[in-house]
Amino acid sequence: MTIPKPHRTRNLACFHLILTAVLLSGLPGSVCSDPTPPPSEFHTPSGDSTIHLELFDYPEVRAGLPAPWEARKGIWGEASPLEIYYTLREEDGNQYLAAETDDSAIDAGRPAEVNLRVHNKFRWRWRVWSLPVGGNEEKSSKNDSGAAVRIVFHGGLRARMLKYVWSSSLPKGTETESAGNGKIKVVVLQSGTEQLGEWIWEEVNAYEDYKRLFGGEPRPVRILGIITDANNTETLSKADYDDFTFIKVPIEPETEPENEDDASD
Repeated sequence: MTIPKPHRTRNLACFHLILTAVLLSGLPGSVCSDPTPPPSEFHTPSGDSTIHLELFDYPEVRAGLPAPWEARKGIWGEASPLEIYYTLREEDGNQYLAAETDDSAIDAGRPAEVNLRVHNKFRWRWRVWSLPVGGNEEKSSKNDSGAAVRIVFHGGLRARMLKYVWSSSLPKGTETESAGNGKIKVVVLQSGTEQLGEWIWEEVNAYEDYKRLFGGEPRPVRILGIITDANNTETLSKADYDDFTFIKVPIEPETEPENEDDASD
C-alpha cells in the first residue's frame, strides 16, 4: 500500500513528549515529530500506549548512519565507515534510512528496551527496490534478504531473535529458522518483486509470534535491527526503512472451552 508522507513539524508539545520519554527510558533517538499516518485500518492508541521508537528524524544529520544506530559485521566485528552502506535520505520533507549493497552483509541496530508483554504489536514501513537474485533465508549459501527487520531479546551472546523479512524466494507467510541458527526465527511478510518501489506498511503481533515460535514468555527487547545484504548471492539488494513503532493492545484472556454437557442442554 502506497501512502504519501507529509512534511513533519515539531512543536512544544512534541518537545515535552520526547523529554518525558528520555527521562523514563534513557534511550537516545530521533527528534520527536508527527509520525507518518499509517493506513486507516491500523489503530494507533494515544499516550504511552504507543512508542515511536525510531522515525529517522535527524534535522542536524543529512546523511550516514545516525547515533544511536551502530553497524556491525557478524557478532564481534565493528564495521568501518567505508563498509557501512546505510544512510539517511530525504523524500518530500521526510527522512528515512536507505540501504544498498551488491556484495556485503552489515547489520545495523539501535537500543530498544521494549517489553512485548506490554507493547505487543510492532509496526513499521519499508520499500524494496531490488531483491538479491536467488536469495533464500533457509540456505547458508543463499542467505540474503532484500529487507529484514530484527528484534533481538535480552539473553546473552547468542540471544533469541525474531526476523521479519522481504524474501526473494520464500513464500509470504513462511515461518522458518535462519540458516544454521535455530535462535533466529524467520517470518516472511513479503515475497518477490510485485510491489517493488512501493512503501509497504507492516504490523505484527510480535508477542504472539514469539510465543508461537519459541514458546514461553519473551524477555524484553534489547535491540531493534535491520539488514539488507548480498554477501552470498553477490547481486544488488536495495531497500528503505522508516517509522518503527511499538503499540500496546490489550491481550485478550484465554477462554475456557465450553463444557460438552453444558453445550448439549
